[in-house]
Amino acid sequence: MWFERHFTFGLPAGMLPFYLERLAGTAARLEDKLKSVPDETLSYQPAGKWSIKQNIGHLAEVDEIVLLRIGEIINGVSPMSSAVFETRQNYNIRPIHEVIGYFKKNRTRSLEEYRALDESDLSKTSLHPRLKVLMTPVDLAFFDAEHDDHHLVRIGEILEGDHAFTHSRIG
Repeated sequence: MWFERHFTFGLPAGMLPFYLERLAGTAARLEDKLKSVPDETLSYQPAGKWSIKQNIGHLAEVDEIVLLRIGEIINGVSPMSSAVFETRQNYNIRPIHEVIGYFKKNRTRSLEEYRALDESDLSKTSLHPRLKVLMTPVDLAFFDAEHDDHHLVRIGEILEGDHAFTHSRIG
């Protein structure tokens, strides 16, 4: 479903704090969802799709790309770096606190980078390589917050065990 979504960009600079608030809250949302969830559930890959741990690891890896992309936008590099489509590590063998810790570390770094931007940086743009649209840092923060929500929904579906719904409606 993520690849079929359409987004409207050109968002006002005043929206950045709202998107950063969503991005900052993802770790707490993950921790709340995963209280007392057994490791076998966290590592379970329904129908060969990503496990909960892999979804979280992916978000951590995406934050590494976000750091690059923010710098590319500010420095006029276009197109920006490509996204992460496969996880680089086997997160399923790691304890959940390590996977979440990795995510939190990377998220903290990307939020610091967003917060360090000045007003003139917020109107700079770079071409998104897959979407083929120009994005400002505000657009990127919105896109990343939507991406977090996509994976939080996916994690919720795994926890609910409703795999038929996931594959027929969500993809």
